[in-house]
Amino acid sequence: MDQQSKYMKEIEDKYAALDIGEDEGNGVEYKEEIEESDNIDTRWSLVGRLLVDIPVDFNAMQNTLAGLWKPGKGLYVKELGTNLYLFQFNHELDIKRVMEGSPWTFNRALLVFERLKAGVNPTEIELNHIDIWAQVYDLQAGFRSERVIKDIGDYIGSFVQNDANNFSGVWREFYRVRVRIDINKPLRRKMKLKKKGGDWFWVNFKYEHAPTFCFICGIIGHSERFCPKLFQQEEDIVERPYGAWLRAAPRRSVINFGAKWLRQEPVVVKRTENVVDPGVQAARGGDEREQQSRRNVMEGGEIRGDNSGIRDGGKISKILS
Repeated sequence: MDQQSKYMKEIEDKYAALDIGEDEGNGVEYKEEIEESDNIDTRWSLVGRLLVDIPVDFNAMQNTLAGLWKPGKGLYVKELGTNLYLFQFNHELDIKRVMEGSPWTFNRALLVFERLKAGVNPTEIELNHIDIWAQVYDLQAGFRSERVIKDIGDYIGSFVQNDANNFSGVWREFYRVRVRIDINKPLRRKMKLKKKGGDWFWVNFKYEHAPTFCFICGIIGHSERFCPKLFQQEEDIVERPYGAWLRAAPRRSVINFGAKWLRQEPVVVKRTENVVDPGVQAARGGDEREQQSRRNVMEGGEIRGDNSGIRDGGKISKILS
């Protein structure tokens, strides 16, 4: 054994004789509540991750989301890890608006988030659920109740809330329910319902602001181009039971051109005899003025008055209509 090997053997024997575990086994036990010294306020904080496999531009991400959310009391964003972030708001209204407006995306990558609870390590929170509005179609008469909508919500995922306008007394093409869904499970497409003694029927679902999902497996977070099932069989025979039809049409606002003529309540008109409707009278007056105008225009075979007409081949064609 050379000199260096002999020296290394002596060091190993020396440290092998030390009882390190005995020293590390000692600790301090506190029997009373400990008042923490930090002043970090986590009341209005969200922990979120972007459902993407590559790192994103942190500065672009926080500026984009802040521009979408427009928090009235400001927002602080901290990067906790790769695509993992802490969003700290400063008012309940701001964080509530963001939570109620989900799902949110950045560069088509879904933001999955949870509200941070006091005393919880934000890096240990499981981020696998999102809240989303689902539209329920083809619900038959006799099933249009809050109870049924809640059961449907629990079938899609976990029921969160009913749309307050679901049962406002106006016929509806679909009913809305907010649900909490697991992004690791396929989206629900439809559900069977029946009453005792009745027949089964299907209700169908669409999702508002649905993020990227696979048309093959129905899982949120990837498109069919990257579905693992593509490797299990030939691409040309792979079934695609999901499709873009699961996306609800955007609920865009419409300019109310006719708003000044519409009334919230019907106008009750008390009719009396020998009273001419003002609208009829105005129409009659308009007819008489129009006839007089035509006579003025055609008088003497010339165009008079405002000289309105259409040029055609260098001539003025008279407007008789």
